[in-house]
Parts: sequence; structure tokens; C-alpha cells
Amino acid sequence: MSDDVAFEGQITLSGEPGTKLSLLSAVRRLVVFLIGVCIAIGISLESLAGQTLRGRILDSETRDPVRLAYVGLLTEGESMAVATLADTAGFFEITAPDPGPYFVYISRSGYETIMDGVFELGYKAELDVRIGMKPLPIELDEVLVEIERGTADFLERNGFYERAITGRGVLMLREDIERFAINRVSDVMRRIPLLDIDESRPLAGPESFRNPEIRVVRNGQYCSPTLYIDRNLVNSGSLGSVRPDDYVSVVEIDAIEVYARSSEVPVGFDEINNCGVILIWTRTR
Repeated sequence: MSDDVAFEGQITLSGEPGTKLSLLSAVRRLVVFLIGVCIAIGISLESLAGQTLRGRILDSETRDPVRLAYVGLLTEGESMAVATLADTAGFFEITAPDPGPYFVYISRSGYETIMDGVFELGYKAELDVRIGMKPLPIELDEVLVEIERGTADFLERNGFYERAITGRGVLMLREDIERFAINRVSDVMRRIPLLDIDESRPLAGPESFRNPEIRVVRNGQYCSPTLYIDRNLVNSGSLGSVRPDDYVSVVEIDAIEVYARSSEVPVGFDEINNCGVILIWTRTR
């Protein structure tokens, strides 16, 4: 990749150094070019559209890498289809689970959030981009600094960032959780593919106040995932009724990991009910 950096909310396509386009404009130009190629050599446009998006995220002012930025693909209904973290050099790779239209959502503390699109991701092809993030001005009052092991250290010690870079599951940091959450943890879960929120409850009696149940959808059937909070097993899922709101509130959460497929479940976390796992990391320990 060249040293050119796109401004906030823009991308530069690889192979075109110095050309800065909005995400939508860039993809439109790419599509126009591919249509010409398809007409010339007789292959389908879908086979050339980019299902895998990879690239690098840089500071639009300093051109330094933006480390561990959160990168997600949102459907047109703004559900998070898949998400990952950029590595410590700003590089990322993310593959859409299905062909179709998506928004790109990128966030990082200290930078303006980017959400751009809509653009089409087709089957088995790739698109390389460079993305520039605009730093946010930070004004600080006088502060008393106390040295302690913070959130980043806790998440790092428990392997959160290593798992995020693998691209498996759906991972969210606090900034993204606060963006999607309305009142409850289950509000965040609504945005995650393969999860179902069961809000059914009796009209009277103590159970009429129960929290929503989180279920995984597999082959058209529902099952209950295993729930961990701060690495502690709190609900195996074997008896059903996995309700994260019973254990933790949105304001207490630093990060969430959801692994709905058995093949995604990370080492060290048992899938006791053979129905995936949900990991919640809190701010209070």
C-alpha cells in the first residue's frame, strides 16, 4: 500500500495511489470498471465484487497506524453481521457472511466514528482499502493520576485482543455496546446474527417481570448458549433461560464476545450445552 491516507470517512483503493474517494463513490467506480470487464470477458459481476474487505486504518493527520480499531459490517437494517479488530499495525481483514449490501462501521477511542456505505459485497472476491480516521480533540481538566491495572490490561490478560484479531465470533468494546444498547444487555444481543431474543412472559405473577432470554438459532431450532462473566461460568445453558440481564447491567460492561458456532468457541471456555458461548467482561472486578 502507498503512503496516501484518506480523510475521515473515505477510502483509497489499492493500486490507485493518491486517489481519495468516499466509500460509496469508490465502490461505484469499481463497479463501473468491473461491468466493463465482465462485458469484455463474459464473467458475472457477482463473482468479482468484494466479499472480503481488507485494508489498513491510519490517522488522517499523522499517518500513523490506528491500533486495534473496531471494524464491523452492518446490514441495511443496521444489524452487526460480522466484526473484528484491526491489529497493532492498523491492518484488518473481514469477510461478509453472505453476499449483499453492507455499511462499514469503524470506531476507536480518540477518533471520530466512521459509518459509510451502502455497498455490495459479492461472492469470493476481495477489495483492498486504506481508511483515514480523524482524531477527536481531547480537552482535559486537572486530573489526579492513580496507577492501577486498567481495562485494557484486564482484557489483554484474558486474551480478548488476540481472539478479536482472529476474526471469529462477534466482539464489541464498551463504545460499541453503548451505541447499540438502549436499557439492557439484551438490546445489544439483538444486533448479533444467529441470536434470538425471547421476551415472552406471563401477564401476572413474579415471572411477569423476568428479563429476556438469549437463544442461539441452529438449523431452525433454538438452544441456550453457555454464559461466562469475567471468565466465571454463571449459566451452563443446559437448563435454558440464559438471561444476561439477571447478572449484569449495560453500564458495568467493558466488552462482549459472542461465539454462536461451535467451530468458533475459543480454547479455555467450555461449550457445555453444545450451543456456543457468550463472554461478558465487566468494569467492576
